[in-house]
Amino acid sequence: MLYIYIILNILISYFLLCRLLYERIYAGKFIIKTKRKKIPNLYTILAVLWGYMALIHFLHYLKGEAVDIYAIFQGVFWVQLCISQFLERLSLGIAKGGIYSGDSTVSYFTKWSKVKNYTWISDDVIQFETLTRKGKIFNTELEVDSEQKEEVDKLLKDNLNKTDREVNENNSFKFKMSIALMAAVMIVVNVNLIKISKPYMTKKIKLKEDETILILKKTWKPLAELNKENIRSREEFDKLFQETMTKPMIDNLYGILVDTNKSADENIRFKEKVHIPTIYDTKMSIEKSYIKVPKYKEGNKQVITEELIIKELGRGEDNEPLDHFSRKSTFIRNDNGNWVLDSITGLQSIGSP
Repeated sequence: MLYIYIILNILISYFLLCRLLYERIYAGKFIIKTKRKKIPNLYTILAVLWGYMALIHFLHYLKGEAVDIYAIFQGVFWVQLCISQFLERLSLGIAKGGIYSGDSTVSYFTKWSKVKNYTWISDDVIQFETLTRKGKIFNTELEVDSEQKEEVDKLLKDNLNKTDREVNENNSFKFKMSIALMAAVMIVVNVNLIKISKPYMTKKIKLKEDETILILKKTWKPLAELNKENIRSREEFDKLFQETMTKPMIDNLYGILVDTNKSADENIRFKEKVHIPTIYDTKMSIEKSYIKVPKYKEGNKQVITEELIIKELGRGEDNEPLDHFSRKSTFIRNDNGNWVLDSITGLQSIGSP
C-alpha cells in the first residue's frame, strides 16, 4: 500500500508540474478575462484539512515521535490534487501565451502556435480550430462579452499562429527559472517523502505450511484443552493464555467467551453457546502465511515490529471453501522471541451468547 501512495504522489506531482504549472507560467498574464470558473468550497476545505493533518504528522516525525506515514502521504496527495483543481478553475480568456477556452467545468489551454483558425459562431461565442499533439484538429469554444468582440477579434488576428519563440523571447530566462524552481521543490518533497517512508517499508517472507500449523496449534492449544469448570477467576483465565497471546487479544477472547454481565473477577461464568473455531476442531486451510519484516533497517528512527500474518479459510465436508469463514490472524514476537497472537480480523466466533 505504501508503494501505491509513493507512485500516486509522484504522478500527481508530474501532472501538476508538466501540465498545469507549465501552462500557467507559459501562458503569462491574461490580456482579456472572460468567465471565471467556480471553485467548489469542498476543495478549499479538503486542502486545509489534509494540509494541516500532513503538517502535524510531519512535525511529529521531526521530533522523532511515532507517526502515521499514510496520513502524511494522503495529506500531500490531496493537497496537490486540490491545487490542481484550483489551477484548472482559473479564469478563461486570452493570455500572452495563448487562449484558455472551454466552459465552467473544463478548460483547455492552447498555445498561439497551435491555434489554426477561429470563427465567430455568435456575437459572444468563438469557435477555435486547434492542433493537438498528434496533429489532429480539435474544436473548442470561448464565450466572451459582446462588448469585447472587437478587442478580442483584434487580439486574435495579431497573435494567430505566433510561434513559441516569439511568445517567450522576452521571458525565456524567467520562464525556465520558474519551471526549474517548481521542479526542484517537487523533487525535494517527493525525495523526502520516500526517505521518511523507508522505515515503514516492509517485505514478505513466506512461511512453510507445516511451520504455520505448528504455530496455530500452539496458539489455540490452551483453548482446545480449556476446562471451564477449573477456571474460576479472571486471573486464572489470563494466565492460561499469557504464553500464546498478547494482553489485548486475551481481553478480546475474554469478552467473546465470558458472560461479563453475570461474572465477577473472582467468579466468572462462560457463555454456553459461543464457540471459537480453531485448527483443532474445524476443517481449515492456510491461504496465506508470511512474515512482514522491515525492508530497510540502517538509520531508522522508528523500530518496526515484525509481524506474522496467517490467513485461514474454512472448508466444508466436500472440501469446498466456506466464504463465510475466513480469518486473518496477526502475530508479534514477545520478549522471548516467540510468536504470540495479537489480533484477529474476520470470523472470530460462532453461536449466540
